Amino acid sequence: MFTVEDIKTLIAKVYTSVNENIDYLGELDGKSGDGDLGISMEAAFKALYNTSKVFDGTDIGVMLLKLAKDCNKAAPSTMGTLIASGIMALAKFSKGMSTLKKDEIVKLPRIFAEAIMSRGKAKLGDKTILDALLPLCDAVETTYAQTSDLKKSFQHGAEAAEKAAEATRGMRAKIGRAKWLGERAAEHTDAGAVLCTIIAKALV
Repeated sequence: MFTVEDIKTLIAKVYTSVNENIDYLGELDGKSGDGDLGISMEAAFKALYNTSKVFDGTDIGVMLLKLAKDCNKAAPSTMGTLIASGIMALAKFSKGMSTLKKDEIVKLPRIFAEAIMSRGKAKLGDKTILDALLPLCDAVETTYAQTSDLKKSFQHGAEAAEKAAEATRGMRAKIGRAKWLGERAAEHTDAGAVLCTIIAKALV
C-alpha cells in the first residue's frame, strides 16, 4: 500500500529528475514551441515538492488537491495547467483515502491521462505528452494484469513511454505552436513526450 509519505518520496524523486533536465527540456521546446517548458516545469515541480513536504495530513486526496492548486498557481503555462488538471483528477479519485492499494495505483496513469485529454482537447497522434503517456498507460495496465507486479508494470510503462516519445520525431504536430511550424518542428521529438519519459523513469 502507498501512503502520503510514500507519495512525498515519489514527488521528491520526480522533482530531482525534472530539475536535472530543465535545460534539455527548454532547448527541446525551443525547437518546436516557445522554449519555456524548462522554466515552467522547474516552477511546477518545485511547487509540488514544497507543498508535499509541509503537508501533515494523511488524506491522499486532500494533499493532491493542494498540489494541483499550487502547481497551477506556480506554472500557469499550458503544460503546467495540464499537469495540474491531471493531479486534480487524481485528487478526486483518492479523496478520503489514507492508503492506495496496488490495483488502485495502476489506475492512476489512465486517470491522469484522461484529465489531460479532456482539458487540452488533444489525442494520440497529435504530437503531445499524450503520445508517450497513453502508451505508458497501456503498458502498465497490460503488464499488471499479467504479472500483478507493480514495479515491473511501471518499468514497462517507462520503456513504452521512452520508445513512444522517440517516435514523435518526424510527426507533424496537430495542436499548439508546433502545428504552425510544420516540418521545422516535425524533425524534433516532442518536449512534452520527453517530459513524460523523465517522470516515468523517476517513478520507477
